[in-house]
Amino acid sequence: MHSSHWENTMNSTVTPQNSYRVEVSGWDASENFFVEKTMLDWHGGEQKEISLPVTLREGCVLFVRLLQPNAALNNMPIAYQAAKVMKQDSRGRARICLAQLRNRTSRDTAEVWSGAENRAEVA
Repeated sequence: MHSSHWENTMNSTVTPQNSYRVEVSGWDASENFFVEKTMLDWHGGEQKEISLPVTLREGCVLFVRLLQPNAALNNMPIAYQAAKVMKQDSRGRARICLAQLRNRTSRDTAEVWSGAENRAEVA
């Protein structure tokens, strides 16, 4: 995933703000595509949380895009994994802890393929 202006802003140590208006898209637990606007709470480091009125599975991929009136034109969504999905509250919203997905290197891909070949030989 490419680094963007908002990702750099969120990782800046001089920014006192810790809530960002975002658009989240992905597939819910019933495999229906959704797009929701919500707040992303950033607690520093890698700790980011959102709240959504949809049922998600842990491990699903979500795309998060910063909504800012003065955002750069290259405001591309960032891919995250739903690391932890909590039960829905009385308003029907669930808190989701996010883990940013990272690009795989060609070495990572080669290891995955070689591991698959080794498992095929054993079977």
